Amino acid sequence: MKYLPNHSIFFLHIPKCGGMSLHKALDLKDADYTLLASDLGISESDAALYALSERYGPDTRGLTRNGFDHATLGRVHPVHLTTKHIHDFLPATWQALENSAHSFALLRNPRDRFISALMQRMKEFGDAGAIRADDKSVVAEAKHVCDWLGARTEFSDIEYVHFTRQSDYVELDGRQVVKMILPLKNTNALVTWLREATGLEIEIPHTHARRQPKKWAKSVQPVARGLARTLLPRPLKKALHPLWMNSGIFSDSAKAYGATDLGPEVETFIKSYYARDAVLLAKAQENAATFAQQAEAN
Repeated sequence: MKYLPNHSIFFLHIPKCGGMSLHKALDLKDADYTLLASDLGISESDAALYALSERYGPDTRGLTRNGFDHATLGRVHPVHLTTKHIHDFLPATWQALENSAHSFALLRNPRDRFISALMQRMKEFGDAGAIRADDKSVVAEAKHVCDWLGARTEFSDIEYVHFTRQSDYVELDGRQVVKMILPLKNTNALVTWLREATGLEIEIPHTHARRQPKKWAKSVQPVARGLARTLLPRPLKKALHPLWMNSGIFSDSAKAYGATDLGPEVETFIKSYYARDAVLLAKAQENAATFAQQAEAN
C-alpha cells in the first residue's frame, strides 16, 4: 500500500498485479509513512521500508527479508494486507483509505496471477530458480496450494499471500472500498485517470516481468546458476544477473501461461475460488474502456 496525502491517493498493492512497477512510478517524496508506523509501532523509516518493498533487508527490530512478525496475524508482508486486516489491525491506515478520494488498485486475470504466484512461491520458498511455467513441479505445487486455500477463508500468511483473492483487497463485507479499479494490462487508463482526477503525471516502467528459460536452454540454466554461486563474488553476480535474465536464453513467463496445462482439478478450483475476481476484472476493464471513449471524444 502507498498513501500520498497531498493528492488524496491511496494505492492498494494487490500481490502479483504490477505493484512494484507502480511503486517506482509514484512520487516518493509525497508518500506518507507515519500512519503505518503508528499502526505497527515502528519508526517511520522502518515503515517506509515496508511500503517500498517486499524484501526488507537485514533483521532489525522485527524487520526481516521474509516479512514482519505481527502479534495476531503471524508472519506477514505489511504491504500485502487485505482490507479486512487493515480494518481490524491498522486503524490509522484504514481511516486514510476510507477518507482518500482517489484510492485505487490494479487487477489481473486470475489464472495468470495464480500461475505467476506459483512460480514466485517456488522460487522464494523452494529455491527453484528460473523454472518454466510448464514444469511438472509447477503443476504439483498448484495442487498443494489449492488444497491449502480450500481449507481457509481470508488470510495474509506470508507463504501464501500471493494467492489471496483480489476481491479481498478491493472489497470489505461485499462493499467496494477502493474507489477505482483498473486492469493491469491497461496502465494507460491508470495514467489518464490519475492525471484527470489528481493532476499527478506518472510514467509506469515495465521492468518487472518474470522470466523463464526457453525449452532448449532448460538444461543450461541450472549449470550456469551453480557456477555463479561457487565462482562469482556476490556484487559481480548481482550486477550480471539482469544481463543474464534478459539474454536470449530466457523469455517472458507470462506468454506461456495460456498454454500451461494445470489439470482439470486445479483449473476448476481457480474458476471457483477466484470467481469474484473475474467479475471485478470485467468491471475494471469497463472502467478502462470508459476512459478510452472519453479520450477519443476529446
